Amino acid sequence: MIKKIWYWFVEIIKETLNLSWTLVGLVIATLTLTGSAQQITGLATLITLGIWLLTIGFRNSKPKEEKNKGVSR
Repeated sequence: MIKKIWYWFVEIIKETLNLSWTLVGLVIATLTLTGSAQQITGLATLITLGIWLLTIGFRNSKPKEEKNKGVSR
């Protein structure tokens, strides 16, 4: 159980680092806006990041390898 949680945590860090430039751009956009636009952009950024991290399993699932049926190459 702890191993699965650790693996999931490591995957979260990897995914966040892969999105780092996108997140930097969204944070800059949030900081440069004012009023309700700033709030909406910040909230949308957090919700999108949350959904992205929660769906790691769907994106990283590897297809099952098909067994070769006696075909040699």
